[in-house]
Amino acid sequence: MASPGDLLHGLQGLPKLALSYIFRGMDSINPVESKDERIRMLKRVEFYSVVEAGALGLLSGLLLLLVTIWVDSYRGMMFENTFWDGIAILGIIIAVGVVITMAELTVMYFLSLRNARMIASLNEQSTSSEDIDEQVMVALVNAGLQTPNNTGEFFGINPRKHISRWQVVFAAIFLKTKVSGSRAIIKMMWKRFAIRVFGRTVSRGALELASLPVFAFWNMWVMRSTIRELRMRSEMPLREDELVAYITMDSNDASDLCLDTIEEHIFCLGDVHPNVERLFKRIYEDNSLQSWKSTTEQRFAERPLNQYSQSQLHLAIRTLLVTMAIDPRSRRKQNRLMKELLEICKEPIEVRPYDITNAILDGKDLPRWTA
Repeated sequence: MASPGDLLHGLQGLPKLALSYIFRGMDSINPVESKDERIRMLKRVEFYSVVEAGALGLLSGLLLLLVTIWVDSYRGMMFENTFWDGIAILGIIIAVGVVITMAELTVMYFLSLRNARMIASLNEQSTSSEDIDEQVMVALVNAGLQTPNNTGEFFGINPRKHISRWQVVFAAIFLKTKVSGSRAIIKMMWKRFAIRVFGRTVSRGALELASLPVFAFWNMWVMRSTIRELRMRSEMPLREDELVAYITMDSNDASDLCLDTIEEHIFCLGDVHPNVERLFKRIYEDNSLQSWKSTTEQRFAERPLNQYSQSQLHLAIRTLLVTMAIDPRSRRKQNRLMKELLEICKEPIEVRPYDITNAILDGKDLPRWTA
């Protein structure tokens, strides 16, 4: 725990402004009366945020369309040389497009931070008390700003030890080009369809019109992902005790295998999600010996899993289920490991990660463990 002054003093620039904005004036907001009302209000925030993001995408796309049509109407009038005339028109469209895109991104960040503020207020997480949960507040700011998770060493774990450089580069390129790439594909398909149906007289404006749904879709998808991430990070402190108890089932000698499994999850994704960080620290600190060390020889997924007893396998499965639920990102490698664990188990296990995720977001009890 830390004091609000210490936390704000340790931040600089945009994160400090974002934290001040999110948690300022929480005392003036009336707390909700019940858990059901709180969940209902959180879902309303999520719904309207997605609608706003879609409308913003349509507006920015429409502005780009109007600019394209307007500038294209001056074709052949700027320069006598056709080549330079086309270059000038393209330059104007790109310049105005950059300005519109930057304005759109600014509004999207503002909406994300505003949503983080509303979620924090509904969950009664503020800087009004003397001792505050520094970790959850920084996690909410980072989620609102969509900053990367921690990739540095964590309890001796190097998150990117088993990830090649080309995978990191490819992921970064995909994140940067997913909108423009999808726009180009849809416009190409629309162009082929339009020319076949209407002939070559179809206007460039009609072709640009195909981009509007893409702008709206990606904005809505990004905002929904951001809101669910904000909600999961905000709910984690409220459900932390319950999640740890669900994993360990009150076992006192389960920490090493739990931490090995969480370490494997970190290796799979190449970073440390704030929720996973909280879970790891809680299990590590609950062990009185605190003797766990990062695996240097053989990671958990590469071990012969049949060396473990059924109770140990169940423990590893519960740990993996919870980490996948509180860190709702790509799960391909974790799903492969989960499949191997389930195949060795003698009894069928019906619980899935999304069951736990939905239980957390819906404010319900965690699914019953029947194995």
